[in-house]
Amino acid sequence: MSTPIWQLEIRVHDLKRSVAFYGAVFDWQITPVADSYAMFDTGKAPIGGIWEIGDSGMPLGICHYLRSKNCTADAAKALKLGGRVAVEHTVVDGVGAWTDTLDPWNNEVAFWQPDAAEVPQLVGSGQNAVALMEWGTADLEAAMAYYEALAGWKFTRVVGATEYALCTQTHPPVALVGGVAGAQRRGIIDYVDVIDIVATAASVAANGGAVLDKPHDLGDGSLMTIIVDPDGNQLAIVQKVR
Repeated sequence: MSTPIWQLEIRVHDLKRSVAFYGAVFDWQITPVADSYAMFDTGKAPIGGIWEIGDSGMPLGICHYLRSKNCTADAAKALKLGGRVAVEHTVVDGVGAWTDTLDPWNNEVAFWQPDAAEVPQLVGSGQNAVALMEWGTADLEAAMAYYEALAGWKFTRVVGATEYALCTQTHPPVALVGGVAGAQRRGIIDYVDVIDIVATAASVAANGGAVLDKPHDLGDGSLMTIIVDPDGNQLAIVQKVR
């Protein structure tokens, strides 16, 4: 069985600022659950979190959590397969436990082991949901094998793209980018599906973020660009052909 992606976590310096930014840009349903943490709901899986990292020692960035029955065992499996353990078994009182790993290409993948069965009740609009997650790798074949062994994900090479493979068992789909582009990639890029990319880009700039380039055509009429939140975390926004 394939392991589901459970949560996307955005790590920031200022929770209040980030809640205002993402609420304005994407209309996500955001609910503070602690002084340093808020949950967000796009209307589609996975659920999301925004963590004000403070002096925790954790880096900024976006972390992806896989649902786990035994997070310690999953971290040990990642280590055996050539990854690294970044955070050992850590308990969140009354909620669950987690471990954090880096794959051989420095993509961060954590494992979340809840104390009880959880079924998120998603109420967001669904209009600004994450539609794709892209992992970069210097070795596409090795990454395909790594994630099949670690998470049961089976990838199919995309016709016409020699260094691109896609897994549709997850929601959203996970893609691996290999070759030179994959080797240069730092971290995982999440694609947020928006209705109007020009309007969204303008909202990003108006709310303290930045847009790295003008939207460009992906080859099928879809438009994409990279945005940066006030803490420097990068996301892609994509306007699909509809």
